[in-house]
Amino acid sequence: MTLIADIHRVLVDHCTLVEDEKQSRALRQRYISHVQSVLADSQLGRRTPAEVWALGWDKPFFSNVRAAVAEPAVILARQSGLFDNARAIASPEFLEDGELGSLALDGIKRGQLIGVCKAAPRLRRVQSYARAVPQITEAVNLFYEVWGSGSHGAEELQALAVSVAEDISAGGGAIGKVEGFGFTTACHLLADLGLPVFKPDIWVCRVVSALPRVRAEIQRAWKLGTRPVPFDFLEKKMVGPRAPAAYRRIVQPVLNALVSDVQHLEIDGLHLAPAFLRARFVDWTLVHFAISANAEISGLVRRPVDLLCGAGEAAARPHLHALARWLRDGQAAHEAGKKLISAKKRRRDAQEFPVAYSAPADHVLIERRAQEAWAAWDEASISSAWEFNVRFPDDFVRNDDATKWRYIHAARSARNATSQSKEPAA
Repeated sequence: MTLIADIHRVLVDHCTLVEDEKQSRALRQRYISHVQSVLADSQLGRRTPAEVWALGWDKPFFSNVRAAVAEPAVILARQSGLFDNARAIASPEFLEDGELGSLALDGIKRGQLIGVCKAAPRLRRVQSYARAVPQITEAVNLFYEVWGSGSHGAEELQALAVSVAEDISAGGGAIGKVEGFGFTTACHLLADLGLPVFKPDIWVCRVVSALPRVRAEIQRAWKLGTRPVPFDFLEKKMVGPRAPAAYRRIVQPVLNALVSDVQHLEIDGLHLAPAFLRARFVDWTLVHFAISANAEISGLVRRPVDLLCGAGEAAARPHLHALARWLRDGQAAHEAGKKLISAKKRRRDAQEFPVAYSAPADHVLIERRAQEAWAAWDEASISSAWEFNVRFPDDFVRNDDATKWRYIHAARSARNATSQSKEPAA
C-alpha cells in the first residue's frame, strides 16, 4: 500500500462507520459515488463557457472561509438559479462600478443571497470571473488541443497548465488577473477542469511538509537550519503571492511522486485512467485527510486526522498516526500562537488603559498551551520522519540549484510556443 491508498482506505472503511451497519454501507457508497462524480467532472476535454462557469462561480465564496460556514449560503444561491447565467452576472444589472445592481439587490431582498454570498467584495470577484470565462475557456481548450497533439511531454504539459493558473491569479497573459482568484484557487479551478495541476490547499501543504525529505528541502531552501517548520511559515511561503514558486519547488514534485505511487493501483473501481485523473484523486485524498467531514454530501462522519490520533492507532497504523498527530498538534500550536499574539496585544492595551481590559492570566495560559502543543507537534514530526523515510525515495525533491528554475523556463517556452501556433502564417 502507499500513503494515498492508505488514507483512502481509512476514508472509505473507517470514516463512514456508524453504529447501524446498513447506514454505514450507505455512507460508504455515498463517499465513493461522490469521489466518482468529482472525477467524472474533472475529465480533461473540450469545454463550453457554461461548463467553465458552472465549475468556478462559487469559488470566491469559499476563499479564506471555512467550507462549513460558506456552504449553506452557496447551496441556497445555487438552488435559487441566480448564478445560472454567466452573462447576467457579468452585466451592470448585477454590479456596476463595484456597486450592487438591481439583480444582486433583488437576490438579497428575496433571501437568495445570504452570508458570504451577499458580501459585495465577493460578488465583485464572482463578476470578475464571469467576465473572464470566455478567455479561460479558450485557454483550457487550447491546452486540450496541445495535449491531444502529443507534442508536449508530461513536464511541459504541467508547466503550461501552471502558466495558465498564474495568468488567472496574477495576469500577464491572454486571460489577465481575475479578481479574487489567487494561485491556489486558480489551480483548484483548473484541476476541476481536468488540467494536470494540484490544488495547493493549506492542508495539502501541511501534509506534504510532514514528509522528511520535503521538510529537509524546506529547511534548506529557506535557511531554517534544523528548526521545525511551523504552520504559519507554510502559510506565508506556500500559500499566497509566493505560492507559484513554492508550488514548483516543493508541492508539484512531491505530489507527482505520490501520483506515481498509485499509478498502477485499482482503487474501489474508480476510473483513474483518463488523462490526469490520478493527480486529481491524489490531491482530493490529501485534502480530505484533514478538512471537516460532511455526511450529507460526502458520506464522511469523521475526519481521518481525528480518528487516527487515537491511542490504539499508534500500533495499527504508526505512520498515519504520526502524520495525524503532526497535523493536529501543529494546528493547535498555530491557533494558540495566534491567540498568544492577541493576548500580548491586549496586555499592552491593558497597561495603557488598565480600566478597559487586563489579561495577564489569559496570556500565561495561552503561552503554556502554545508551548505544550508545539512540543507535542515536534515529537509527532520526528516520529513521522522515521516512518516516512522508508516509504518514499530520496530523489523526488529537486535539490539541484541548476535545475530548480526549469519549470519556470518550461512554462515560458510552452506559453510562447502555443501563442505562436495561434498566429496566422505570413
